[in-house]
Amino acid sequence: MRAVIILKNISNIDKKYIDNSFVVGADRGAYNAIMHNINLDVSIGDFDSVTKEELEIIEKHSKQVIKLNPIKDKTDTLEALELVKDYDEIIILGGITGKRIEHFYANLLLFYEYPNLKIIDDNTLIMSTSKSIEPEEGYKFVSIFSLDDSTNISLSGFKYELNNYDLKMKDPLGISNEITHNPFIKINSGKILIIYTKDDGEIK
Repeated sequence: MRAVIILKNISNIDKKYIDNSFVVGADRGAYNAIMHNINLDVSIGDFDSVTKEELEIIEKHSKQVIKLNPIKDKTDTLEALELVKDYDEIIILGGITGKRIEHFYANLLLFYEYPNLKIIDDNTLIMSTSKSIEPEEGYKFVSIFSLDDSTNISLSGFKYELNNYDLKMKDPLGISNEITHNPFIKINSGKILIIYTKDDGEIK
């Protein structure tokens, strides 16, 4: 079973993620979803980023609305995530770009607790794994970071290949590798965070 959480800063919502999913709108993400003609199973948040009229629209197009106290210890995204934590697959649409970079960093921390999580926007997919995999299709660059200090990986089918490399948590070696042909990421031990990107954004 799959759950999808929609945030406010996702501009292109691919309906392939919505079909046969339990769909949650987090705060203004709920209004964003409705503007993309998506009805919601749950809308959750303190809704401090929507107007009264927008909240009425959210209530009309949601099966359930959970209003949170604006004075809280958890972000709206984390509250939404805990609501669907028992699902086999959890996708967050949005939450990568935006003016509040601290929220993006908080979202990256979620991968330590939620191994079944993916975060996706128009240009990027972020996920974690402890299993060997073939990279997701449709992306040009792959960045790999260790989530623990026991990680050992091998890479084939990339511009820069590795063989039984001990990748430590503070090691940035795995950034911006380019897929060439028949790529494969072999996890010999440990757990990694993978960031797939369609282009490099010209940041070096």
